Amino acid sequence: MNRGKREQGSGREAETPLHPSTPSLLRPLISVLLVALSAVWLYHRALGFAYFNDDPTGHFAWMEGQALWQFFAGSADYGYYRPVVFAVLRFSELLFSNATFPHNPVADHALLLLLHAANAAMVWLLARRLSGRDAFAWAASLVFAFVPFSYEAVAYVASLTHPLLVFWTLAALLLYGWGLAAGDGRQTTDHSPLITDHWPLLTVLLLMTLGLLTHENGLFILPALVGVDWVMRPGSPLRERARRLWPFAVPPTLFAVLWLLIPKSSEQGLNSLADIGRNMVPFLQTLVFPLLPVVRLGSGDIGLLVLSALIVVAVFGLLAWRVGAWRLWAFALGWFALSALPALLFLGPAYVYGSPRLSYLPSIGVALLWGLPVLWLSDRRPQADTRSEPVTHTSSFSSPQTRISYFVSRIFSAIGGRWSAVSIALTMAYIAALLLPPLPFIRCQLDFYDETSRFARGMAAAGAAAPAGRDVVFINAPFFFSSTAARPEGCPSPYPWTPIGGVLIPPYAQARDFVRFNGGPDRPVAGVTYPGYNPGWRTFGQEIDGAGLRAHATADAAYVFDLMSGAFADLSAIWQPGAGEVADPAATFGDALALVGAQLRQEPERLIVALEWRVMGESAAPLAAFIHVYDAGGALVAQSDGPPGSGLAPQTLWAAGDGLADKRVIDVPALPPGAYRVAVGVYNVADGARLAAVSAGAPLADNVYTIGVLER
Repeated sequence: MNRGKREQGSGREAETPLHPSTPSLLRPLISVLLVALSAVWLYHRALGFAYFNDDPTGHFAWMEGQALWQFFAGSADYGYYRPVVFAVLRFSELLFSNATFPHNPVADHALLLLLHAANAAMVWLLARRLSGRDAFAWAASLVFAFVPFSYEAVAYVASLTHPLLVFWTLAALLLYGWGLAAGDGRQTTDHSPLITDHWPLLTVLLLMTLGLLTHENGLFILPALVGVDWVMRPGSPLRERARRLWPFAVPPTLFAVLWLLIPKSSEQGLNSLADIGRNMVPFLQTLVFPLLPVVRLGSGDIGLLVLSALIVVAVFGLLAWRVGAWRLWAFALGWFALSALPALLFLGPAYVYGSPRLSYLPSIGVALLWGLPVLWLSDRRPQADTRSEPVTHTSSFSSPQTRISYFVSRIFSAIGGRWSAVSIALTMAYIAALLLPPLPFIRCQLDFYDETSRFARGMAAAGAAAPAGRDVVFINAPFFFSSTAARPEGCPSPYPWTPIGGVLIPPYAQARDFVRFNGGPDRPVAGVTYPGYNPGWRTFGQEIDGAGLRAHATADAAYVFDLMSGAFADLSAIWQPGAGEVADPAATFGDALALVGAQLRQEPERLIVALEWRVMGESAAPLAAFIHVYDAGGALVAQSDGPPGSGLAPQTLWAAGDGLADKRVIDVPALPPGAYRVAVGVYNVADGARLAAVSAGAPLADNVYTIGVLER
């Protein structure tokens, strides 16, 4: 294998591309388009997501009242200096907002999706530029697109900073690499910073500046440029390399000064060695993620994780050395390490663990590393002996040696063709083995984002439906949840150092922002936690007691969240404290409850019953109301049991005169045609004894009151 050549007149040795070729423009265009479409296919569901987590309060509310120039003047009350992110969101707001949505969630999620697709496409171009191999470019770009921890960076608007930074970084590297290749193509011997044209130099400087103003990790662009230069110009003397690259040290230097001077609301110190070690764990998980579905590590197997990472790095290094691509291996490893370094040094372990988006930039280095075996597979092809002149007609054989040479060349050609097919098949199988195992995890996390979006839209709908003049109060709205009715066990994850679930409202957010930025009205909104409902998820808002719950039900439009139904129940419609007694109820049950109204609604396969109650007095025994459906012979054929008020009006908080509303849904798909009696009663949950039922002063048989007839 020809690993190097002498450049004429330069006296230095430079490596040739691993697979020198000059593909037509059409092939790379088709390739990057297919890679981009794969990324869009994987995350297209994000177009239907709402705003959640840091989107409403952490970004949009903070942006209100600030002019575009103010984003660049400081970041007080935010903590990070990232003005380009807010400028992009402001332009999206100006272009796509409407009367209902101050910010357009479809437009913002589309921007993230397009950035991820563009980044995957540019990874293909960068990998192709550095290796000269299409197969390596395909492997690296698809692995990047399918890294399982990128879901947060792609499907969560507040993570815009990460795909946007990667976009500027890859664009700068590709332009710089194009400049080097163009200079090589002209066989220039000058030592200009970046070929003889000024526009590539200025454009790379602009892209660097945009990257720096997007995220502090924009400082990484400079060492990435050095790495590209080192891979593409391996024999370049240090002085010449420095002359090419010194202009690109100017923006990071100026940014470092600016960052120190700009007002910020938080200061970050250097982590302890212990915290740095803890922070390494999620990044090492990203490095070895293709192995984890197979080896199945637990959260305590950190030693095995480190060992796995060392083995991966060593094996890929050996393969890279075998095919003459050790510089590419070093570049990929350096990319991973340097891009993760700021998070290791300055962020808290809990934040790093809960923020898989931090792996988005390092995952490019991971993708390049896992693409290296493709170079080895494609390098395993036997080559025919070409030292003899080709002979095409056996009649022209002039000697036994010529005949032998012809048949040997045919044998090698046949073996090479067969091995080429095997190599292609192995390459495709390898790439599939990298991409397919993460898919269930990614889809499950997107399911959680889907549910989070549904909850956020439920808040907006409640805010729109609530009566005017009342404050809206959400009770037990989720901060974080890790199970749903569809996924009661969460996600079956082979990645133990990544959180599973969704975040709706973080503790520092304002519930009002989640209503108005998701299409609801701008009105007073609050969130509280009532532990008496025994929520099985982390809730948002200050904790209240029973008196506080009763007060909210009385004065506000209160909505109680239930995770299994994924809905906000209207507590104010279910429980009306102090509604007053009714003089002539339909029926009474003991001294506890009076039935004042009942409605039946029949649907093809279910019966919907609405009941209205009045509390007559306190009851020490826990009560439940039942609805029975009887056939013509008096046999029980369907029923529904549950506490009055759907369980949302705690019995210990009842007072005489309170109104309670029940809505019961009874499945009746298998009932044959006929007339069925529907009756209601109340019983003591402790012993099952029914309360005495009285209507119009007369006791009722079986202590049940007939509320209607179901006709089938």
